[in-house]
Amino acid sequence: MSALLPIWLNEKVGIRWHEGGQWREITPNVARYEENEAVWRANAGFAKIEIRLSWETKAIKPGEASVAVIEVGAASSAHGDAMTFSGLQVYFVNDVGLECVWKPHLAPQEGMTVGDKAFRSPAIIFENNAVMTALVPDLARLAGDRIVPHVMDYTIQDGILAYGLCEYEETGHVYHELTPVEREVTETLSFRLYLVEWAKEKKQRERDFRAVERFLWERFGRDSMPVSSEESEADIAGKLEPYADYAYEWALDRWSDVSWQQFRMEDGTEAGGVVFLVCARQKPGFGRENEWREPKSLWNQAWFCGLRSAYGYALWGKEKGNADWQHKAELALNFALSAPQTGGLFPGYYQAGEDNRWESGRWYMSGPRRPAGHDEHVHLLDASWTCWWLLKWYRDIKADERILPYVTRYAERLLTLQRDDGAFPAWVRADGTGTSPFLTESPETSIHVMLLGLLHRLRPDERFASAAIRAACYVTERIVPEGRWEDFETYWSCSRQWEGKQFGEKDARSGLYNQCNFGMYWTAEAMKEAYALSGDADWLDRGEQVLAEASLYQQIWQPSFFPVPTVGGFGVMSSDDEWNDARQSLFALTYLEYYRLTGNESYRARAVWAMKASFYMMYCPENAGVKAIYERVHPHFDELDYGFHMENFNHHDGTPVDGLGEFTIFDWGCGAAAASLAEFKRG
Repeated sequence: MSALLPIWLNEKVGIRWHEGGQWREITPNVARYEENEAVWRANAGFAKIEIRLSWETKAIKPGEASVAVIEVGAASSAHGDAMTFSGLQVYFVNDVGLECVWKPHLAPQEGMTVGDKAFRSPAIIFENNAVMTALVPDLARLAGDRIVPHVMDYTIQDGILAYGLCEYEETGHVYHELTPVEREVTETLSFRLYLVEWAKEKKQRERDFRAVERFLWERFGRDSMPVSSEESEADIAGKLEPYADYAYEWALDRWSDVSWQQFRMEDGTEAGGVVFLVCARQKPGFGRENEWREPKSLWNQAWFCGLRSAYGYALWGKEKGNADWQHKAELALNFALSAPQTGGLFPGYYQAGEDNRWESGRWYMSGPRRPAGHDEHVHLLDASWTCWWLLKWYRDIKADERILPYVTRYAERLLTLQRDDGAFPAWVRADGTGTSPFLTESPETSIHVMLLGLLHRLRPDERFASAAIRAACYVTERIVPEGRWEDFETYWSCSRQWEGKQFGEKDARSGLYNQCNFGMYWTAEAMKEAYALSGDADWLDRGEQVLAEASLYQQIWQPSFFPVPTVGGFGVMSSDDEWNDARQSLFALTYLEYYRLTGNESYRARAVWAMKASFYMMYCPENAGVKAIYERVHPHFDELDYGFHMENFNHHDGTPVDGLGEFTIFDWGCGAAAASLAEFKRG
């Protein structure tokens, strides 16, 4: 047998059975324990429980997997009678000092759990100096046999790793709370999971989840996400192109009276962009066009980047000969470049006045997703992201003479803000009078690697290249090994801080940092940029390490409990549980680039399916099931609304009905996805 798994299993299998309103402990009897199989049995009330372990494979050398299969069944002890059931968990005790290094969701309070609505690429992962091991649910069994929801968790207080069946409710924003419900069950309830172990290879890095990612891919992902080797990226993009057409026809034509905003800036510059966040009720012609859910505004921010979207309709407009799209894209470029610079720094958020007129509006240094009291702080992440897209515009669309001077002024100021350890702060005051104490150490540093590297390649300057490499070193040494993927979204978005979730503090019950996968995206891109700058393949290897962790957020199966397609899409963070989030259109391009650099076919498949998933939530005839939900939730919708696109599914902001929300954000939903599709097609 494996050297480690018997320590998890031998005489340490326990059962929690819910009965009479409480959980009670049951110690199962060892019915058989042999070299290749073990069986435990127990009785609970009028139910009989069997736990069966068998060895599927045993590793021969480091890097190979030893796989133990755990089958659990519960049935009535009286043949033909119903079983009263409300909850069952099988657990194992960690008394060998393994460290938990990954859970897909956090459960910061007693009674919380990791529900199967967080099972995208599910695993609970542990490691020490010698081994990595993981509990992995059998998604094939779960997809076809979910009578009762599945739950799992690990807590450091008691060292208990548990998996089982129990109802739960989503609470807060967003956690899963066990809520056992008593029911009469006539069939056998069963579930299946894997305990997998890998002996580490020499000099293997901490938190290198590539073995776990490969296991999930080979076991479930490959079958769920097939891709033909005979289809090119252009062929695949061609099939998705109607979605881009819907996006632009919706925003720039059919809903343009609401969505497209065009006006003169204070200096007389003609500018434009698609407005931030419109709601279904604002459909033109229904008299509610000016009922704004949030302030009427235009953004160039890490999520909501009007310039990124405009890059897309500039490319598509050129390809299709659509002069109107190209003209509107130029107006969006004008808007971005009109942001006034103060010592190189500039704002990324423009809000209309109280009368909702742009002419009475003003710039704000940062958008509303920020800590309190940061109105006058520039979010460097937003500024570098905007400049990165300006450089891509210069390279791919038109070498506008305004772009390089604008970006260079910003980059020169950025160099002065880099710390000695290579990191960059998150928020600074443009006048130089202060730096925010928040996120002084974070993966947001990775965006600056992306910018400085690209700027160096377009306008060579060793200062930019050197600063980029120093920043990349910081992230690999200080962020990746700790899994400290904290960024602005982790704490200052809809999933906010509370007593069980505090910036810079590890979760008390798991020992893990709260995390968001946006930082994983920037860092995977940053490692790729460092490789391009240096030619050192170690950077690419480090990028693959980060991409493996990001892959644990990709949805590699189709749950029965969601009425929308999910395969290939992405979740967001360890304290939220939406699916099909709009960031998947960014990851699609990252996977595609890593495929081209490494030849790893699974990256190509992940890229293709992430690109497909980027349009799952669009209202249009091609998405028949989603279209039916839209029309049930928004009965006034018809063909004039094709292209309306909710940013994700199962989002808990208080407005969704049947998992579908009331709003769309072009610059994070369909507009952003269409921009990625343009790049995907170009190859």
